[in-house]
Amino acid sequence: GRFFTGFIRDLTEREESRARLHEVQSELARLSRLNELGEMASTLAHELNQPLAVIANYAQGCVRFLKDMDDAPAARLREALEETAKQSLRAGGIIRHLREFVTRGATEKTPENVRTLIEEAGALALVGSRELGVRSVFDFAPNTDDIQVDRIQIQQVLINLMRNAIEAMRESDRRDLLVRTVRDGDRYITIEVADTGPGISDELASRLFQPFVTTKAHGMGIGLSISKRIIEAHGGQIVAIRNGAGGATFRVSLPVPEKETADAG
Repeated sequence: GRFFTGFIRDLTEREESRARLHEVQSELARLSRLNELGEMASTLAHELNQPLAVIANYAQGCVRFLKDMDDAPAARLREALEETAKQSLRAGGIIRHLREFVTRGATEKTPENVRTLIEEAGALALVGSRELGVRSVFDFAPNTDDIQVDRIQIQQVLINLMRNAIEAMRESDRRDLLVRTVRDGDRYITIEVADTGPGISDELASRLFQPFVTTKAHGMGIGLSISKRIIEAHGGQIVAIRNGAGGATFRVSLPVPEKETADAG
């Protein structure tokens, strides 16, 4: 009996090891594709920036040319061209940010404005969301201090949470994404990403931040485990709860740098 039990245990462990190896191989293949995609994105961003800058320059040149004309059609044209230049520059900014995202080097913590941090992440995360019928609302607490973070890493987490929320609401009748900041005492700032999707099942909730756990048919489930590591490395924490709309709310709490008191003596 003992030999048979040992044999079964050995067989089970071998099967688990094989399954795990298969997962790791799949993940390595996926990361390899991501690296290639990163290089493509970087090249594409570099190529697109130039024509976008030219579009903005031409539009601004036309605005200057029309300034001498006072009639109503010229005024409308000026407004349209000013908006064209503005949107071209905005697109260029998003693309530059995307390029920085995929080509960055070492980790570096710098003082960052929370609102700017979230708005930049939102510009990338919400691409295509309007076409999916997602209504996004950003609600920023007043007088929020800067936080000392690795900007790209934190934005990776926020983009991951926003994209997950959009994905979760694909089948929902109501598709509202709420991103808000809450001042959590003197020590923390909390960023909440809430959706109106189906929420998180009790069975999944306990394993949500473990590697290779996913609710997506084609996902590898590494996003949340990496996000957790990034937030904890910043001295913060990330939790997920079911919200009043029945969807999921992810709360990312990050520490605020302690203020130095100049008149301590």
